[in-house]
Amino acid sequence: MLSKLIKASVALIMAMLANTAAQAQTADYFLLAASWEPGFCATNSGKSECQNIRGTYAGSHLSTHGLWASSFDGNNPQYCNVPQQEIDLDNGSTWCSMDPYGASASTLSNLATYMPGIQSCLDDHEWYKHGSCSGQTPDDFWATTINLIKSLGQTQLNTFIANNAGRNVTRAQLMQAATNTFGSSASSAIAFKCVKKNRVSYLTEVWTNLDPSSLNQFPNANALVTNANIAGTCPATGIYIARP
Repeated sequence: MLSKLIKASVALIMAMLANTAAQAQTADYFLLAASWEPGFCATNSGKSECQNIRGTYAGSHLSTHGLWASSFDGNNPQYCNVPQQEIDLDNGSTWCSMDPYGASASTLSNLATYMPGIQSCLDDHEWYKHGSCSGQTPDDFWATTINLIKSLGQTQLNTFIANNAGRNVTRAQLMQAATNTFGSSASSAIAFKCVKKNRVSYLTEVWTNLDPSSLNQFPNANALVTNANIAGTCPATGIYIARP
């Protein structure tokens, strides 16, 4: 415990002194990256969070990948006021070696339900790279993210995905489910991500562009940003929704 406290203190001092990372700035919009964990695990079976997702929240609901501060010009802020040593660890995908970033134990306990990747220290990566540029404390950032994910999990889009687990669907069907949830603007604010493995195109993520000033209105259509770039990677047909 003492060593962890010392590491945390050193990290804080370095963060205050660091001049190697970008400075925090106001995001034009946020991109909510939600994972369909059964699809992610079908293409990343070695991950610790993929060993037992059946019966968990993420087994039947879209879960948290991240919430990314974004800019219309594509120059998205990253690693705001983050020491270079943390950036290096992040770029090396050694997330569990990164220093504690200040989230409370209760926040991390709650987050574990909605972000199974926390078992692989995904939260460290997401905070340092993206959350640090949100203008929020770690606890507030994850509270915001959890609220968005919980709201997404109650939509017709989530219901369609969960009800079709084990089946192939089309991109048009997915977008129709999104339109049923968000209205006609869905196609300009939402994208579906797929990963192909062994000739199967697995649905792995749903991306949604959101207005920072209207996050509390999500999933109301007023919360969507429709004039920013967003693109999917799923084919028109043969999109497989994996079972947990």
